[in-house]
Amino acid sequence: MAPVLYSHYPFPRPSPAAWVPPVQGFVTIRMRGFARALFVGLLCCGLTAGAGAASRPRTHLVRRGETLSGIAARYGLSQEQLRRWNRLTGERVLAGQRLRLIAPPSRGEWHVVRQGENLTRLARRYRLEPEELRRLNALKTDVLQPGQRLRLRPAAKAPEPVATVPYQVQPGESLSLIAQRHQTSVAMLRALNDLKGDLLQAGATLQVPDTGRPDEPAAPEEYRVRPGDSLSKIAARFEVSLPLLRQLNRLTTDVLQPGQTLRLRPGQLEEGVHVVRQGETLSGVARRYGLTVEVLRELNGLEGSRILVGQKLRLKDSAATTHLVERGDALWEIARAYGMSVQELRDLNGMTTDRIYAGQELKVSSTGTGRYATYTVKAGDHLTQIARLHQMSVAELKKVNGLRRQVIHPGEQLKVRPLLGGGSSTPVIEAPRELLPADLTRMPLLPSENGPYYYTKPEAPQQPSKGYFENHPASPVENYRQARRLFDAFSAAVDSLERLSDDLEGWHVVLDPGHGGLDPGAVVPSPDDDGRSLYVVEDEYMYDVALRVFVLLRLHGARVTLTVLSPNHLIRNVAPPSRTFVNQKNEVYNSQTINQSDNLRAWPRGGNLNQRVRIAREALAKAPVGKRLFLSFHGDIDPHSPEAPLVLYYQSKDGRRRDAASRAFAQSLLPALGAGAYTRGQALGVLRDNPADVKVLLELRNMAYRDHLWALRFDQLRHRDAEKVVKGVLDWVHGQGVSLHP
Repeated sequence: MAPVLYSHYPFPRPSPAAWVPPVQGFVTIRMRGFARALFVGLLCCGLTAGAGAASRPRTHLVRRGETLSGIAARYGLSQEQLRRWNRLTGERVLAGQRLRLIAPPSRGEWHVVRQGENLTRLARRYRLEPEELRRLNALKTDVLQPGQRLRLRPAAKAPEPVATVPYQVQPGESLSLIAQRHQTSVAMLRALNDLKGDLLQAGATLQVPDTGRPDEPAAPEEYRVRPGDSLSKIAARFEVSLPLLRQLNRLTTDVLQPGQTLRLRPGQLEEGVHVVRQGETLSGVARRYGLTVEVLRELNGLEGSRILVGQKLRLKDSAATTHLVERGDALWEIARAYGMSVQELRDLNGMTTDRIYAGQELKVSSTGTGRYATYTVKAGDHLTQIARLHQMSVAELKKVNGLRRQVIHPGEQLKVRPLLGGGSSTPVIEAPRELLPADLTRMPLLPSENGPYYYTKPEAPQQPSKGYFENHPASPVENYRQARRLFDAFSAAVDSLERLSDDLEGWHVVLDPGHGGLDPGAVVPSPDDDGRSLYVVEDEYMYDVALRVFVLLRLHGARVTLTVLSPNHLIRNVAPPSRTFVNQKNEVYNSQTINQSDNLRAWPRGGNLNQRVRIAREALAKAPVGKRLFLSFHGDIDPHSPEAPLVLYYQSKDGRRRDAASRAFAQSLLPALGAGAYTRGQALGVLRDNPADVKVLLELRNMAYRDHLWALRFDQLRHRDAEKVVKGVLDWVHGQGVSLHP
């Protein structure tokens, strides 16, 4: 498998001369003096302005392995131009697809027919179907007359009035965040509220579209006290702990006055961490949160003032006896990490439910002493990396270890907070992270820093660039047979392990690792702690998470089928984390039938999601009705979405058809997935006509955020993501979200 770089693409590139259409019909004109100079100047300007378009072909035939970003770079275009000119909604392109490389003629509402023009050519020119052009103009014949006016687009309709409801702006909220929460656009919010800019004042009232049914169980941000209310009743009603209510409202007593306004959840300014956005500076962030630059530097171990977009900055320390909740933290895993039961943690914090919020401070000790674990420093470790991994500030890490500088050495042992997802003395869902039983030693094993691998391993030690990939073997069917041999040995090894429970006996789960084969999904750069660019390939990481979910579900008794298999690796542990997984295009569909054609179309690629549904239909054909699950794993890449897990269920584009059972299942997963997790309906092909009783697509990480890219590189945190999914499934199976193991 030879590595391929777009700058050295293996297909012949036509010379620029071959791209320029022949110019005919030049007319010789006699000019003198100023007129000649003016003509030459105008001609040069015209040639310069059109040089980019004239020097490239009008279309490009997509070849195997090409991506939209690579094609755009090859022709000096932006991805947005290619998407707009070819009506693409994402970044997926298919081999054999023809892409327009020149902007289509601008289309107004009308065209006046000229001599010699016909309906077919005009339809092609304006990128319409002839039938559409006939319908728009009520034509009964294709005969056109010079001077005839043809309508090119439907007549504009008067916009329908939008039903709205009032919404009160909370501290730290932005217009884009409010738009996302209410499933609308910033432009719509500006229009509804006659806003000129994006500046909002906390407490201001906005009109937002009335979506009728909120997508996630939403509590109000504030509550006005009524006669007879007590703090404990309000806390129970809105699923907020008493300590949090006191913390948010700075209450020194539980006595309330009718008419008093209480805040019910933390705002962004109280979350304890800040994700750096475009254009922000360290001094600006410090000013926003009422901190000094020196304090911010000390908390985060910064030497200077340089910060990067997507970087997570810690804003405060918490006492050794408390845990500062971050987005994605779940109550059950906090309890496990600190050696407590969920009920003990609830009682200690005056809680009646498992719902927690980013920024909430939870007591994790009643003795006045903190609980620390031990971490052994490895080669390449940084103090900032160790602190982030264990949800500490650098200042806290240095303080508890008596460090005066940030220099650490391999083999040194440090006190750290217990790692969420890091194991427990009373295992509920965890399994060995390194699963290499004796059954697999017969396979040709190739150790690697980002492996291990079997049979073959990548030529590159890590993903070197966004456009890099290592191509697939020639035969999909041979690849499938090798993948089945490897995976069957892996399954047998898992079955040889002692079960954790029989809670999922009789259930059948289909796991769908997103993308794979010719489609790597998102390939996103992420700077490491030294500022070097690393690249994270979505499909490689989602496959690793899916394998971990497979192990955990099997150890609880479920039958499990994967839609995609790899021929050369199983669960991988990366050491050091800078050795990112390489974009190998060798994954195959888990189906003998699909691969038996043994040609290019058998490989997984963007756009053929029906194959995944087909595999699910075959796998679930004999499964008991009511015990069939489908889980698809992805990494989001939307900077406008929250930095939190998202669970998607099927809902038609017009909103009229909604999979109610899957929506209920999606919402039941939220407590297990952690603080900030949310749900949304979307018309997704892999969920449409899917035979499972409940089916969802999980965006486990948002790769638009640097901290999520950073987390994917650590096998401990990928395992944590897998545990969350399985915990959610177990809770749902045993009571629609009621915890099985309190």
